[in-house]
Amino acid sequence: MDDRPERRRYYPDDETVPLSEAVLEAVRAHENSSLSADEFDLYDHVHPEAIDALFRDASGVDMSVRFHLTNVTVSVWSDGGIDIRVTDRVE
Repeated sequence: MDDRPERRRYYPDDETVPLSEAVLEAVRAHENSSLSADEFDLYDHVHPEAIDALFRDASGVDMSVRFHLTNVTVSVWSDGGIDIRVTDRVE
């Protein structure tokens, strides 16, 4: 784990992967690991298609979502693009 947040900027029109995959990549990077689908399933914590759909047409709308995974907190917000921030989970 890393006490520094992992930050990513995601532009839906320019990306070839869905937002949920970008979130998973950010979690992997923050945890300094190569989590495989067998080891970690985002669906165990949040429905990936819901995240994709929620932010699909977010242009011009400010919105944010925060959810807690096992070891990290993920914050996703839009303000023209989409920001992903992964931090260590603090209880």
